[in-house]
Amino acid sequence: MPRLMPIRGLRYTDKAGPLDQLLAPPFDVIGERERERLADLSPHNAVRLELAEAEGERYAAVAGELDRWVAEGVLERDAEPMLYVYEQVFVEAGVERRRRALICGVESQPWEEGAVLPHEFTMSAPKEDRLRLLQATGTQFSPIFMLARDRSGQLAGLLASTAEGAALDTSGETADGVTHRLWALPADRERLRQLAPLLSEAFYIADGHHRYETSLAYRRWLAEREGTLPSDHPARFAMAGVVPVADEGLVVRPLHRFVPREAPADWPERLDPLFDIEEASAGVDPGALEAVRAGAPDGIVAVNLSPGSVHVLRPRSEAAIASLAPAGASARWAATAPNLLRLGVLDPLWDISDEELRAGAVTFTHEVGEVVEALRGGGVGFLLQHVPASEVIGLADGGERLPQKSTFYYPKLGTGLVFGPLSP
Repeated sequence: MPRLMPIRGLRYTDKAGPLDQLLAPPFDVIGERERERLADLSPHNAVRLELAEAEGERYAAVAGELDRWVAEGVLERDAEPMLYVYEQVFVEAGVERRRRALICGVESQPWEEGAVLPHEFTMSAPKEDRLRLLQATGTQFSPIFMLARDRSGQLAGLLASTAEGAALDTSGETADGVTHRLWALPADRERLRQLAPLLSEAFYIADGHHRYETSLAYRRWLAEREGTLPSDHPARFAMAGVVPVADEGLVVRPLHRFVPREAPADWPERLDPLFDIEEASAGVDPGALEAVRAGAPDGIVAVNLSPGSVHVLRPRSEAAIASLAPAGASARWAATAPNLLRLGVLDPLWDISDEELRAGAVTFTHEVGEVVEALRGGGVGFLLQHVPASEVIGLADGGERLPQKSTFYYPKLGTGLVFGPLSP
């Protein structure tokens, strides 16, 4: 069973400036150009902690920066443990949406305990980087995005009553047009009792697998140094934003693929055993391609298999999909768009190895326009359907994980509303 704990968050004070200039996304979606833009917004932007410039003793430098901000009164720790209600308001497909999360501590436990379940695999390099940062600073800068079934509706009720009736603590709007709002709630017994039904079922990682595994590694590292940690020690917990799976603002975007290689001349013959191949008349521009993708909910849109062409690849049958599943994997797992593409298209066309994937043989984006731009230099683009949160949960319950870059929950949880110190 998962365990929740209120946290004594470290938060920006008025001395830091407007929240608009302080927020950043998680480290793994920040490119160098974006890092520079965020750092230029403010000398106290959260990117200076979450992803500082990679020069010299970077981890020690971040620890020094964090200490200075606290000493200068730019950051201040809450005097008592709190629960934080976090709302994001954004526009998706022309419709305004809002998504709400509870920011709190969720106990870091090994996957095999079943309290928190993953849905993607991780890589070692990001975990090594995040662990060194935790060891240097003793602080989690970015909340892990988790999902809860919330069958009782208690979590959704707490989030709604707070967002619709309580005095707002802080808010800001980021450059992508997302409004971020935060309420800080004293963690009284009644609120904790209201959340008790949540703890009868597992939580699911939506985004932040590397950071969750790093939190567990830090907990073990600290216990080796200091001995067994008390059950309520902050280092036993990962700061998380927990979202009810039925939240109306839970948007999952597809992650499209681009392969910087030409398709083999006999690609139709290689794909024919598994797919019905339909040529689409759309031009190679983002709007037209998105329309083709939206009109083919059961297919993969392939761009440039032949120069300038657009094709829809639809599996011939459920049996054809099931035949792709490796030993130990289910047909349900094989049918998800990322696996269907990898097993049914990329392998027959190019036989791309796992090592080549890690080296960048395939690039990923949730923006159709970025696929079109990449195609200007040749190669082949693939537009996929998203993997619904319900499917992610169903697979996780069965012990199955998707490959990396299978889901893109939009928007990302902001970094900078609350930082999570791992000391009492």
